[in-house]
Amino acid sequence: MARTKLIAKYAALDTPDLADRICHTITAYISDNGIERLPFLELNGRWTGTLSISDSGWRGDFDFLYPVLSMCKVDREGNVSADMTKIEKRVANWRKMLHTPNEDDKYLGVCDDSFEHDSYLEDDANEFYSAAYKSELHSFLNSDNPDFVEHDKALTEIDNCFRGEQKPAETQRVFSEGFAVQRIDNAEDYRKLMEAIEADAAAGGGSSWINPDFDMDNIEEMFAADADKGQDWMQWIDDLRNGRFGELPEDFDGLSEEDE
Repeated sequence: MARTKLIAKYAALDTPDLADRICHTITAYISDNGIERLPFLELNGRWTGTLSISDSGWRGDFDFLYPVLSMCKVDREGNVSADMTKIEKRVANWRKMLHTPNEDDKYLGVCDDSFEHDSYLEDDANEFYSAAYKSELHSFLNSDNPDFVEHDKALTEIDNCFRGEQKPAETQRVFSEGFAVQRIDNAEDYRKLMEAIEADAAAGGGSSWINPDFDMDNIEEMFAADADKGQDWMQWIDDLRNGRFGELPEDFDGLSEEDE
């Protein structure tokens, strides 16, 4: 049940200076792109050692993956910056997850006896993989009559193209390797996805995991709240920068957590 192969695979990321590299990546992103989209972004660290900031992409099950804002601080003047204390805390949590054997390792694909190096794509292939998934999802959501069966076939073809024919394996994972994260940012696209899954299940294509109490009105409220999040974030920063909250302590951190 050892994880020696998994740990070795992530050696390029799991370096003594990982926290410093993450701090530099966040600082460079803010310098180049500003802070407007920070509430929607994640920092992803891959097995190759590559660090990137985005809102989507193909993520490995054991990648370093945290919201960017969870590793930042906001001072009383509204300046946003990387916070080494928070970064080091996330790095420690990730290392514990990576290095700690689990009784379910054989189901997670990290048991030394069944570990498959071929499942780990290089950065350039991973980028194309993510782009192919995004393109297929875009086509699916923009179809007048989205067909979930055809969509699934297209995704399988993409998998086979990048990973070769995969034999079915006993697993507890929802996806065979990693997860294609693609933000769906409006209620209508979410509705199309849910209705296509339901139609597939009704036609005998499989069981539906959608809650029978699924209420589209609630989904519309959820996406409206998500849209407001970006506006609320920048309004809050503006209020800080213009002193609308009065005198704040020197050590103020608007992103501090209760246990910090």
